[in-house]
Amino acid sequence: MKYSILLLFILNFIVRPYGQDFQVSNSSVKHTVNLNDYVDTWKFSIQSLEMVKPGGNSYANFILQEKVKATNKYPRKPIMLNPRSYNNFPEFLIENGFEGNLYNNKIPNDNTLAISNDNIIIAGINSAYIIYDLNEDSLLLRTTLNSITYSFTNLLFVKKYDPKFIYDHEQDRFIMVFLVGNKPVNSHVCVAFSTTNNPLDDWNVYMLKGDAVDSGHWTDYPAISLTKDDLFITGNLLLDGVSWQLGFKESIIWQIDKLSGYNGADSLEFNLWSDIKDDSINIRNIHPVRGARELQDKKQYFLSNKNFSLESDTLYLLSIENSQISGDPSFEMKRINLNDHYFLSPNGQQYNGKELATNDSRVLGGIIDKDWIQFVNHSMDTSSGTAGIYHGIIYNYEINPFVESTIISDSVVDFGYPNIASTGINPNEKECVIGFNYTSANDTNGVSCIYMDNNRNYSRFTKLHRGLRAIDRQSSTVNRWGDYTGIQRKYNDPCRTWISGMFGKIGSNGSWISSVAVSDTCREKLPHLFLEPSFQNGVLFPNPSNEIVYYDFTLEESLDLKILIFGVDGRLVDILYEDYVKSGPQRLSFDIQSLKVGTYFLVIENNGSNIYTKKIIKN
Repeated sequence: MKYSILLLFILNFIVRPYGQDFQVSNSSVKHTVNLNDYVDTWKFSIQSLEMVKPGGNSYANFILQEKVKATNKYPRKPIMLNPRSYNNFPEFLIENGFEGNLYNNKIPNDNTLAISNDNIIIAGINSAYIIYDLNEDSLLLRTTLNSITYSFTNLLFVKKYDPKFIYDHEQDRFIMVFLVGNKPVNSHVCVAFSTTNNPLDDWNVYMLKGDAVDSGHWTDYPAISLTKDDLFITGNLLLDGVSWQLGFKESIIWQIDKLSGYNGADSLEFNLWSDIKDDSINIRNIHPVRGARELQDKKQYFLSNKNFSLESDTLYLLSIENSQISGDPSFEMKRINLNDHYFLSPNGQQYNGKELATNDSRVLGGIIDKDWIQFVNHSMDTSSGTAGIYHGIIYNYEINPFVESTIISDSVVDFGYPNIASTGINPNEKECVIGFNYTSANDTNGVSCIYMDNNRNYSRFTKLHRGLRAIDRQSSTVNRWGDYTGIQRKYNDPCRTWISGMFGKIGSNGSWISSVAVSDTCREKLPHLFLEPSFQNGVLFPNPSNEIVYYDFTLEESLDLKILIFGVDGRLVDILYEDYVKSGPQRLSFDIQSLKVGTYFLVIENNGSNIYTKKIIKN
């Protein structure tokens, strides 16, 4: 029997194969918001400037030691004249692109992108996003995730981050999913459904409880996908302040009736899948697989692997069959042994001697058609010692799956954070575009892609946008690079694929949005949009200023902070932030355009005591 009680989370465990549990529950009451009703005056953002890994330093050290082992076993080789990953070099067209987000204080970029059949783009990084109309070559809105959650007053000053956007081409709607809070007491997953195909109209907004199984954990690393009936969200449950190895509890899956979200139901109906194990070991970093050309009906697939292994031949194929509203969903998991192994990837090299983190080998993108599933993840190419991309194709996935794979690489350039989208028009056409970041000790960095045709020939590695300088935001020798690359096919123009990735700038990171076309029918040039901040590094800069102000500071320990603006007369102007911040160097930013000309004070407090006070001059 399914229980549905508004405002209560009802635990209704049913034992499934592999020790997997299933719950039926509800989210909190719906809020309806309109993006035009909220102006994020401050555009506040705060981000650690150190290399923060899930779980802290012990995880970072563990990965670093494993990468050293891998590099010692498979050192970088002299330049190869004929990289083995490219054959007949099929051609495609690079179209005009633009810089998508100005307010990028955070590192790395959590690039995400969705584009509608009407040529409306929603593109996000970390806590900021833009809405752009390609038809009119116009920026419709540039704001932060606070614009979605402003009516949840208890979460007003809590951190918002890790956005994931998706376009439902069958319902002609957008969905936004992102995280709110980063500790068990305030952890939520925000889920917002557009009510029309115009994102400037109302949105139905819901909050899922981040401590989803009431175990004292918070949700991290979201990923999303759609079927004809449901929205699926995956995430990891982590214990606050504990290393990744000890703090990771499990990966979970929300299965949500998407039509109830579009229609503005008072509360979302969803299934929560948890305790997903291979024998006694919890599977982690589960990634949903998206429909290559069309939405899947009644069945959603997911992928995971041995993320941290130096070398592995294991791939997990998971599936949930039947919709949430059917009342009869079922779960299945298969372990696939790969003929071609994947390897822990080395960090990317830069000309300044600092490296860029490739993290682990988790699956970062997947697409499905009638006869195959394609996926991508990091892997070292052991023949060159460089960071490459493991591109696998799963055949016969319903009954007895097997995988054919290629490691896409370059003898000099390192590749990172791949994602994949189909460009096929007819069923089972394998052609696709793989978007990713690149870096090199002989060049800068930037956004790039590779095209694979239906004969499985790979194009040349192609740069879409070249970074302005090395990425050097952190004091450590390893800098953050970019946890995600956004990518989507244009559903009513499938020869065109849109990509959003990261590139280095002076004092910050850039997010570049571009399209590529694989057919002569897609030669129309697209508009440019350049949004370039101008500032220099410093403690508080620029000062005086009349726009964005940046402030660098360091915390010796993790603290609950309150960040405020006061007038010179001591009057409180506004509260910018009130939430937990981890130890280490930080950078915050905010917009002072709304202030009158004069002198103000930025105050950072912990439990009512001032930690930092800084004078700001608005000119």
